[in-house]
Amino acid sequence: KPRENHFAKGGGEEPVVTFPDDYPNSVRHFLLIGFLGMFIGAIVFFYMGISRKVNTITHVLTFFIAAVAACAYYAMWAGLGVEYKTTDTTPRVIFWARYLDWIVTTPLILVDLALLSRADTPTIISLVGNDVLMVICGLIGALTVAPYKYMWWVAGLIFFIVVIIQLLQRLNNAEGYGGDALKGLSWLTIICWIVYPIVWIVGSEGTGALGLSQEVGIITITDLIAKIGFGFYLLANVDSPEAESVPLNQSSQQYV
Repeated sequence: KPRENHFAKGGGEEPVVTFPDDYPNSVRHFLLIGFLGMFIGAIVFFYMGISRKVNTITHVLTFFIAAVAACAYYAMWAGLGVEYKTTDTTPRVIFWARYLDWIVTTPLILVDLALLSRADTPTIISLVGNDVLMVICGLIGALTVAPYKYMWWVAGLIFFIVVIIQLLQRLNNAEGYGGDALKGLSWLTIICWIVYPIVWIVGSEGTGALGLSQEVGIITITDLIAKIGFGFYLLANVDSPEAESVPLNQSSQQYV
């Protein structure tokens, strides 16, 4: 039977924990909802791409975002990509498969935004590089113990701030590429991504103040909005095949 009290509070005697058998029912349900949402989204995005006269990079990337996330959620639902961490102050359940998902999908989200704004290659590389470092810091922190894990969290937060600055300053360009859709998608991404470090600090990776079910529920809902909601919003605003003759936006070249 599920033993959520051990996950949330640590329990008295250390139990023998196996996944997925020892997931609380609500955790399994949230992970299944995450998988089904991402899986259905991936199918729809794939169809939206191939049903066009000419497919676009945006459609392809958006499909891969949902497909990779679907694989990660199915793995976690099946008990893979999760660790029962006993080296911390209290035992924690760490879903490290999330980070494998994010290290692939979050750069693709940023590339989608960059393509919509016609950003230059250095901007795209900088966005992706800072984003990958952000995710790696979160993963290392999740697998380490206090006080070191909080240093990794701070490092990840710094890289996240750099990504936000680049999104706001370079992607919102004077030429107007992307229009209101770009601004809306950028803010949707920023607001959703702010949730992750907050849940990290109060969830299993950090203080453990948040129950496992609440943590998984919040992350799952945020993931679905940040990937599937983002994808539908983006593809609804993609024009017919991009004109390659349109120049890059000059705002992407501006540095503070």
